Amino acid sequence: MRPDTITCAELEAALALVPEIAAQAKAFEDARQLSPEIVQRMTDAGLIDMAVPTDYGGRENTAMEIMRVIEEISYADGSTGWCLMNYQLNAVLSGRLPTHRGEEVFDGSERCCPAGCLAAKGRGRFVDGGMIVNGRWAWASGCDHANWMWASTAMLDDDGTPLENPDGTPLILGPFFSRDQMTIHDTWRVTSMCGTGSNDVELIDAFIPAGRWVNFVDKPVVDRPLFRFPIISLFAAGVAVSPLGLARAALDIFIDLTVKRIPFGRTTPLAERTSAQIYAARAEALIDAGRDYVYEMAEALWELVENGEEPSVEARRGLRLACALAATNAAEAVNLLYAAGGGASLFDDNPLQRHWRDIHATTLHIQVNHVQFETMGKLRLTGEIEGLL
Repeated sequence: MRPDTITCAELEAALALVPEIAAQAKAFEDARQLSPEIVQRMTDAGLIDMAVPTDYGGRENTAMEIMRVIEEISYADGSTGWCLMNYQLNAVLSGRLPTHRGEEVFDGSERCCPAGCLAAKGRGRFVDGGMIVNGRWAWASGCDHANWMWASTAMLDDDGTPLENPDGTPLILGPFFSRDQMTIHDTWRVTSMCGTGSNDVELIDAFIPAGRWVNFVDKPVVDRPLFRFPIISLFAAGVAVSPLGLARAALDIFIDLTVKRIPFGRTTPLAERTSAQIYAARAEALIDAGRDYVYEMAEALWELVENGEEPSVEARRGLRLACALAATNAAEAVNLLYAAGGGASLFDDNPLQRHWRDIHATTLHIQVNHVQFETMGKLRLTGEIEGLL
């Protein structure tokens, strides 16, 4: 599937928001968080509900449509696209909650905007009627404007001994907790993706009522394609399209720059320099190759799930490899454009420097970083893998 052939109402809504988001990107960076108005606009447009079952008033889009919308908002601003990615990929857990809890969290009077953290930094113990959770999680992108959040929690018995699933793996649950239960610590002081507001979030003796949590080893409650699609695969794809959106924007910024800028000591625009032409063409090819590859692999995995087949290891590996390559290609493309822009790339009023900084933050993510090439290569050569696929 070519990404530019994807159409849906939510993508049209995202495209309409692009100019407004792009105009505020510098303000988001300076504030170290998005504006509540933009988050509300995305919520009202149904962009978060793309990953929520229709049973709860959601849109229940395809994986490729979700990817495409994240990519387009990332084109407008990396931080906004990243927060939307986090909100959407947390919202997909709605299909794994017991129905009455899914309705409670996702179909209330206020539409759900959920942040979340995958690393199991919490500690929980079962009590009458639910569980008690304590923990502090970093990297909670978009938490300032989230009205719900979930966070991976290792379950312990009363003696502090880790509990296990029937297969012997650690019992890791993902409890959902409301905004009034969490404390946000202002820790997000960084050089890139500043607007994500990826602060630390803490719970102290928080009570979570029975069933308001997910167990990733269980089958989804909502038995439809989006919720049968492997969660880690969807997570990786969402992460991968963010740098693709950034890279596409950087290429357009560079093209505009080359028309306007006349390098020092020359009389013709940068667009007429051979080096600029070569770098622009290489960047375009890198972006398009990675972009087509990741959407093609996502569609192949989607077709298996849609047909009721078990997602094969090879299909999941193919998508994960494509995600790593797409992110790597995107970063390499922006490196070329940043270098070709010369000294003009350095200035604060040139958004190319923010895209250069932001894209290198996205490619550090564990779902798409350089380690994934080793992991997917090991799986191909030995049939073994460490961690989740």
